Amino acid sequence: MKSLVSYVALKVLGGSDFVLDALEEYLVKGDGPATVAHRYSISKHQLRGYAQRITEKSGGELRAKKVVPILREIFNGTEPVVSKTQSGMFACKLCGQTMPKEDTEEHIRKFHKEIVVLTIKNSMQKLENIKKAREQIIFTSVNK
Repeated sequence: MKSLVSYVALKVLGGSDFVLDALEEYLVKGDGPATVAHRYSISKHQLRGYAQRITEKSGGELRAKKVVPILREIFNGTEPVVSKTQSGMFACKLCGQTMPKEDTEEHIRKFHKEIVVLTIKNSMQKLENIKKAREQIIFTSVNK
């Protein structure tokens, strides 16, 4: 599960914070790949690639469909470390370096590892809290 959380953390921090919304629409709600891709200004091949990686890392399509909404909950409020500039490039909010979109995740991984590690740690803690809360709900409902 940590590799899945790490993958999503880099996507979100790297400015692709839309990925979980797109995946929920595609995998969970069943919207067509072309429709979802158009909505988020990505190619349907990119969308399918994201879905394939999430599916692989979560252990299967059924599990991916269950985990995407949980990941959305976990990463809700996590802000990207980069922002798009007027020129179409992306600027790092931490060091000011500008770069093309395809370099944002590598930049964060290479130069701001502490943010990545902290985000993963916080996200894993949120995941544990969600698991405990759901176990408590299940346990409580069984004993009624």
